[in-house]
Amino acid sequence: MARPRSIITPSVWTIVGAIVLIGATFATWYETAIGPATAPNAVSGWDATSWGKLAVLAGAICLLCATVVALDIRRSIALHGQMRRVLAWVSVGAAALAAVCVLARFVFPPDSAIGVTRELGLFLAAFAAVGTVVAAAAQLSRTAPPRERRPPRPPRRPAGRPAPGPSR
Repeated sequence: MARPRSIITPSVWTIVGAIVLIGATFATWYETAIGPATAPNAVSGWDATSWGKLAVLAGAICLLCATVVALDIRRSIALHGQMRRVLAWVSVGAAALAAVCVLARFVFPPDSAIGVTRELGLFLAAFAAVGTVVAAAAQLSRTAPPRERRPPRPPRRPAGRPAPGPSR
């Protein structure tokens, strides 16, 4: 017998992705080999631009919403009505905003000077941002209300045959 799919798995992946995204924002995103001796040679996403700060904020919102949805699925808390679906949508939106912020900094580094290189933290943040969007979308798809099933239709009779009924 096949094991049923766990409904909490997308929530867990969304939470993990948001945590990695927040942590990767504080890692080194850019490094430069050219510049004054007093200038720092490595910059984190948090220090580089306000896009990094916005990515942390969006990641924190995504983390909070995904955690509440996971707790509701596990029946640790009880959300009212369609709140689980609303929070899943907020999680998707926040993850998408974080992905846009990180990928914008990936494609367009700040002060595109000679010698600026992208570092591991930026690659990790981009991977986590895209993964979080996918996981949040999967979480959203699992929060849809169950559809009502229609009763099966009676079989059609072939053309040219009389309808079943009392015999004469």
